[in-house]
Amino acid sequence: MQSDFKHINVVPIGNEFFDHLTTRSRVSSSGLKLNRLRKLYTRQVTNTHLTFSNKLSTILNDFPPFDDIHPLYTDLLRFVFDKKRYSFSLGQVNTARRLIANVANDYANLLEFGGSVKECKALKASAVSEMFSVVNEITPGLAYLEQLRQHMVKLPLVDPDVPTILVSGYPHADKACFFNGIVDFRTKSTAFDVGFSGYDGLMRCQVMDRVLDKPVFGGECNVVVDALARHLGDAIVLFFLDVSCSCGYSVADQVVFLYSVKATFVDRPLLVVCDESDLMLVSEEDWRLIEDMDDGEEVGLKISDLRSEEGLISVKNAACEWLLDQRGRLISCISLDEARVMRNKYILEDHQELDGDDDHEVSDLFVEPDVLFRLEEQEHEGVIKHAEEEEQEEDEEEDDDFVMAEERFTEEHKGDQLVAIHKIQPLRILIAFGFCILVGNTYGTVQQCLSTLSFFG
Repeated sequence: MQSDFKHINVVPIGNEFFDHLTTRSRVSSSGLKLNRLRKLYTRQVTNTHLTFSNKLSTILNDFPPFDDIHPLYTDLLRFVFDKKRYSFSLGQVNTARRLIANVANDYANLLEFGGSVKECKALKASAVSEMFSVVNEITPGLAYLEQLRQHMVKLPLVDPDVPTILVSGYPHADKACFFNGIVDFRTKSTAFDVGFSGYDGLMRCQVMDRVLDKPVFGGECNVVVDALARHLGDAIVLFFLDVSCSCGYSVADQVVFLYSVKATFVDRPLLVVCDESDLMLVSEEDWRLIEDMDDGEEVGLKISDLRSEEGLISVKNAACEWLLDQRGRLISCISLDEARVMRNKYILEDHQELDGDDDHEVSDLFVEPDVLFRLEEQEHEGVIKHAEEEEQEEDEEEDDDFVMAEERFTEEHKGDQLVAIHKIQPLRILIAFGFCILVGNTYGTVQQCLSTLSFFG
């Protein structure tokens, strides 16, 4: 998945191709032979083709395919990014590159047989004109890609798979001091700031600021906040509470801001950070609101000296420990699931191997209900299979009895036929003998009688 778009070059549109070509020095064609003029104009057509092809190839190489763009960035660009139009524009660029190559090859072949200088000039001009016509046809697509590029290069480099610390709260000095004090590398953008910081060599996390500077309630929700809440993996939200109200908002307003953040980043830990020096002047009502924030599970409270380096590091360490604990719970859940699957698989295989052993039993206390249900299904399938085998054996025995009876009946029927033949044969001999006397064939009569006698013998 690609997440860095700073390398995308400016997309040339319309006359920018033409300006690049007309700035080249012109070669005088006077005094040259026709053969050399053909080669000269062919070379100019080829150079024009290479210029167009290189620029269009650069566009195709700079803009990644849609499937290679991380969904986080497609959500960040949801108002200007259209999947169908993006793919269609890149397809137009690819088609234009192929058509320009065909035009250059066709006119290069025609220039080899140019009959005069005037004809060669006309062929060269026609070739360049057709190439420009192809580029002009895709001008709307190029304009869309350039507009999209201007938004893509402004996006910061964000890795959704890296543990993230989101700095939230109304703009004030403590929040800016925290971000500047813990990051060792930062990237700026028009949307928000991203920095990176390490924690005792155990992990490296990214820190984001200027993302949650105002509440996210209402229909006009921040696109950046929506995308981060949907696609960030391990993340914790640090809410900097300005108890002194120097940011221009009361504690009650900041509490409303806090609950809007909590509602957006569901199932993400949230740590409220307060400066201990400001708590000296807090009222009882505001203190009650602060205590109600800390529920011990999803929302925690961290009081530290945010004007010292040690206090900033302690806040960062607390956030990183929450992230490590969250990752450890996730890994343990995955390990337990894998172990449970392997155990259930072993129980099923062991039951299948020892299906004929009556002494083998599986304790219901250590087997999950779905595994027991599967075992019962296997037993039921075994009973049904055994019954089907018995029924098949009975059918085979009945078929054998039927075949034997049929063979016995066939032998008896053959015997009856032989008896009938013996009874009918003398009558046939007399008829044949009389017929032969009538026709005068004495030799045939004798042969018939002899064959009949041999048959009876």
